[in-house]
Amino acid sequence: MNLTPWLWNELRNLFDTDDGSLPEIRVDYRDSAATVAGYALLRGRAAGVVSDKAYFWSKTHDAEVSLDFVSNAAALVASGEAEAFHVVLGGIQSRGIAVPDLGVFVFPGQLALDYRIGPAWGSNELEAFFSLLGELVSLDPAATLSLEKGVLPDVVARFQNAWRRWSTEHAT
Repeated sequence: MNLTPWLWNELRNLFDTDDGSLPEIRVDYRDSAATVAGYALLRGRAAGVVSDKAYFWSKTHDAEVSLDFVSNAAALVASGEAEAFHVVLGGIQSRGIAVPDLGVFVFPGQLALDYRIGPAWGSNELEAFFSLLGELVSLDPAATLSLEKGVLPDVVARFQNAWRRWSTEHAT
């Protein structure tokens, strides 16, 4: 993998010291089909589901349904047949590197990815994560990337600047 040396230096404090929080990075889509494709990409690259209860609420059946019971539960969220759901995926591969466990909250037009800050993250993992984010964003030309609400403006600006720089350097 071709590393971006400055990326870890710029954002390491958002990834390396576990403070108990689960920061969130949001990929917003205008086209809900991109949400479905993004979820499929994440599930396809994951070694497995880490969540104890990997279920979604089916509005159609008025019941909990196992994520593994359907081919792509995000499609049901996008169509309004299911409520938004959260699942933790482990071992997602990106550029030959396993990204630390990611929580994935699936909404009709958004994938919100949360992660545990800590020693599982390093420069290789962050580079792989940014590559994964790039793939998710590329699914919809109108997609945007943001941090959760309530993050300090200087942290948001630093993240967005790093994202823009990384995206420019890795444009194909």
